Amino acid sequence: MKERYQEIEEKNEALRDYLGIYKEKGREFLERFEMSWLYHDAALEGTVYTQQELIAALFPERASMDPAMIPVVLEIRNQRAACDFIREEATSTGKKQAQLTLTTIKRIHDLLCGNTPEAQQARAAIERRERTEKELAKERDRSGYRKDMPLHRTYFHEIAQPAKIQPMLEKLVDYTAGAEFREYHPVKQAAVVQHRFMQIFPFTENSGKVGRTLSNLLLLRNGYMPAIIHSIDRQRYYESLRGAEAGFRALLMDAIENSLDNGVKYFKDMGRRFKAIN
Repeated sequence: MKERYQEIEEKNEALRDYLGIYKEKGREFLERFEMSWLYHDAALEGTVYTQQELIAALFPERASMDPAMIPVVLEIRNQRAACDFIREEATSTGKKQAQLTLTTIKRIHDLLCGNTPEAQQARAAIERRERTEKELAKERDRSGYRKDMPLHRTYFHEIAQPAKIQPMLEKLVDYTAGAEFREYHPVKQAAVVQHRFMQIFPFTENSGKVGRTLSNLLLLRNGYMPAIIHSIDRQRYYESLRGAEAGFRALLMDAIENSLDNGVKYFKDMGRRFKAIN
């Protein structure tokens, strides 16, 4: 396992070096990386965005938006807000902060659901109407912890009973503050947190996205690129949540390495094209 971690660290360092050398192309790569991140993260939940929807949401100056696209565009922007939040959080806390907090978990969920003043303002501006009291009540309800055991859901592993959600989340948060967790390699930290969080499955909506975002927060704090679990691994992802943490960690490492390999290849191919021209 140590050898695998070392390989990931070396590939991550190589990609960071390329990003430092090729500033302009690096920005282009990161733009594509973020689109891929948002696309595959949603696809794991069964929502497939089109390129037009992604561009309209992320780069409104580049594409016009059909009114029918508004719900999707807002959903993508909410997810980008969560990504921006963990980047800022990682920068401000860094490696020294291994612990997660209930406040951070709640903030990520609110951002993903659009349950923030900024998101609500933006939604009102784009929809050009105020939310009805019924809609507001529904939003308030979904902002809290899950209150039932859903019969029909995307995930099929065992999840916590509603009464156990709060204590189990508190136990997970406390665990991330402990010496044992701090000794783990960052990739193992990310895998442990996501796997255990998904066994709790605290929210009716977006639990999967919150879990993956928490993993990526831990990776970003330690200087790693976010892990993108590819949509073609969707079934493997679901199955890994039914098994032991080690199996899920293997999936996460594969996802991290795949992203890093693609990133390094992007810059190597660019370098070869540059040499061919000259």
